[in-house]
Amino acid sequence: MRHSPRATPPSRTVTALIAVASFASLTLGALFLSESAQAAFIDVPETGLPGTLVLSSDPYPAVFTDLSPGDPAFWRIDARLDDAESATLTLEARQGGPVARHPRGVTMTIDRCSEPWSTGDAAAPQCSNGLARIAVFTPADDISSSSPSFELRPLVAGSPEHLLVTLAVEDSAAARADDTLMGLRGTLGIGLTATAVDGAPITPIPPRPTLPGTGTDAAFTGLLALVALTAGILGLALALTRRRRSLERDTAVSHDSEGT
Repeated sequence: MRHSPRATPPSRTVTALIAVASFASLTLGALFLSESAQAAFIDVPETGLPGTLVLSSDPYPAVFTDLSPGDPAFWRIDARLDDAESATLTLEARQGGPVARHPRGVTMTIDRCSEPWSTGDAAAPQCSNGLARIAVFTPADDISSSSPSFELRPLVAGSPEHLLVTLAVEDSAAARADDTLMGLRGTLGIGLTATAVDGAPITPIPPRPTLPGTGTDAAFTGLLALVALTAGILGLALALTRRRRSLERDTAVSHDSEGT
């Protein structure tokens, strides 16, 4: 795991309590996203009092049902200020469930960009300016209940922070043949804290005892312990399936050989 120095304790915290949980049933099809979720960022509804830090997610709801070896998934998150001039921004992460504990399970990489991430013809979103690596969490990193705190660049009104969370499984023949990876599930979360640089202090929103709409993974419910520190929590669920492209490719090669 790589990370920047731990942020200093905030003295004035701008909070916008946001909790989103989307749990996937196992499917063997393509990544399940609605057309509207693919097309644009959607502001994540707040579950607490209105806040000054606004988070947007693409996709939203964030549900990945076909993560497989060699086929990473991408989750874009924007953070912007509303009714504040400037703030410092820190990030924490959570990862839990069987897919996070498996030795060949999910690696979570978090990057930031000064410009919106482009999603053109490239296989992965591209950054045109200000690319920086924030953190990498592997299955060896236990962040089910806590993680280091990462200080991002200062957040200024009119200049959002553009984050990209990449979820990937080991791209190897061994991983593709590993039946113990088949159908594993897990939950991931990103927590953000904005500390006011100017303007009146804002009282943090107290945490709620439960996370509405989860019901399947207690590890993700534990994320609510963060809300006293964080301004936003975004959550996703994923189900890991075996990569099928190699099987289809092998079948095609076999048919071609028979035809010659």
